[in-house]
Amino acid sequence: MTEPVGNERAPTGSWGEIFRGRNGVYTLILNLGMLLFAINQFVVATVMPSVVADLGGVLYYTWTFSLFAVGAIIGAGSAGPLREAFGVRPVYAAAGLLLAVGLMGSAMAGDMPTMVGWRLVQGIGGGAVASHAYGLVATIFPQHLRSRVLTIVSTVWGVATVGGPAFGAVFAEAGIWRGAFWSLAPLSVIFAFLAWRHIEGSVGHGRLSQIPYWRLALFALAVLLLSATSLIHAPLPIGLLVTASVVVTAIAFARDRRSESRIFPRQTTSIATQLGATCWIFFLVSVVMAFVNTYTTFYLQVLHGVGPLTAGYLFACQSFMWTGGAFIVSSIRPSSEPVAIVAGLMMLATASLGIALTVETGPVILIAIFIGLSGFGIGLLNNPAIQRIIAVAPEAERQMAGTSVQAVRNIGISLGAAAAGTVGASAGLVDAAPRPVIAHAMEWVFGVNVVFAFAALAISVMMLVMVARSRTT
Repeated sequence: MTEPVGNERAPTGSWGEIFRGRNGVYTLILNLGMLLFAINQFVVATVMPSVVADLGGVLYYTWTFSLFAVGAIIGAGSAGPLREAFGVRPVYAAAGLLLAVGLMGSAMAGDMPTMVGWRLVQGIGGGAVASHAYGLVATIFPQHLRSRVLTIVSTVWGVATVGGPAFGAVFAEAGIWRGAFWSLAPLSVIFAFLAWRHIEGSVGHGRLSQIPYWRLALFALAVLLLSATSLIHAPLPIGLLVTASVVVTAIAFARDRRSESRIFPRQTTSIATQLGATCWIFFLVSVVMAFVNTYTTFYLQVLHGVGPLTAGYLFACQSFMWTGGAFIVSSIRPSSEPVAIVAGLMMLATASLGIALTVETGPVILIAIFIGLSGFGIGLLNNPAIQRIIAVAPEAERQMAGTSVQAVRNIGISLGAAAAGTVGASAGLVDAAPRPVIAHAMEWVFGVNVVFAFAALAISVMMLVMVARSRTT
């Protein structure tokens, strides 16, 4: 049995309810964790061109994003079983500590492969933090408050948008990019302490047998296979690795459907259902987001001569506008969620096409407008998509649906970042490449991205048809 998704009288709650009493404590801790997860991404995106200039290894550039997302998949995918084994409080706190360890490791990295390894550790900790946050939204807060809480989570991304680029640029422009990682580690430790002190939950059973080791390994292998294509330039091996990545991903989802301790609801990949179609949209939007974000600070600095601080804020236009879109849909009724999703996808598709047409020629202000439009579109569709995934899931799978949202996003981001690296390397991107080669590579990267954006829009039309049919039966 599912919640009525077309109930026009469904209450939306008040802002005061989520800031009072225990709800207020939970809101503070959840959003501090999400702030760390968010600001980490803005800081890293801002300093990464400086890291590559110092350590070399531009072919590993996208790995720092895709391997972070792989770690986030592992962290998110193991969040549920670890919570059941040990309880919410210790696992949530341990995730914060692991994020701190990954940040300190990146600060000490001496080459790009080492940096990539520690980014993986950061991803595991950050993915677990984010996954537990969404899971707690689904379990701690009643349905009529979820929209408000998710809006605050989106606002946290806005805070990271404002502070993250400037924070990273301070270290990048001073030539001390390592300080950006060192400075975030203590905040992660503080979050871990607060989670341990205030988060309540049942005592776990102590068994680790339900952690989906093989499925998580398969998802990680799929991303690694796709990422490896950035180091190869021969078409045949690239084609084989891409095919293998797709097959391994399909096997991982098939194994999950048959498992008794699933990561995802059974209908997650079934595009013929409302749940599956929404999950596919969420996945493809994450792929598009990864394509837009991965190379942004790189091409702005290399092709348009923009400094680290300005490039960081132009990159942050997406999340800033994401927050604006999220506020607009914060109080919409469940029956309007499909319309918000389609409207957001139309904006995202338009923005993706615009970036593809202006990535080399500019002007920079027009690129910034399209980056912002992509964020506004994602903001319109993000929370309605999350709420819909939770609402249309079978009642027994509702908490799983809430927890799996971040896993779906991380799979999309990791595969999207890896695919962007594949396209860039195939188009000739290497260390010390001349400007015309870099421009050619970026045109290919963002041209391919348009395909994913319009694919998501096409699936949204299918979703609207299914919604219309469900309301007439």
